Amino acid sequence: MIENKPNRVVVDLTKVTYLDSSGLAVLIEGMQNVQKYGGKFGLAGVQEDVKHVFDIARLDQVFEIYPDVDTALAAK
Repeated sequence: MIENKPNRVVVDLTKVTYLDSSGLAVLIEGMQNVQKYGGKFGLAGVQEDVKHVFDIARLDQVFEIYPDVDTALAAK
């Protein structure tokens, strides 16, 4: 998907109830790859248990996090 260089990549985490360091690493790498070509990378539908992981790691300040996919896609 990233090879096509879309303007915006949104990862829907609505159904994700658990995220470990491996999952975080994949999301960070994806975000970095999208940012390299000037695209926007966002996360949508992050549940409270998963958001807690982002908060603890202070990644809530790094990722653009939206309440749902539609909001993420509409963001500038």
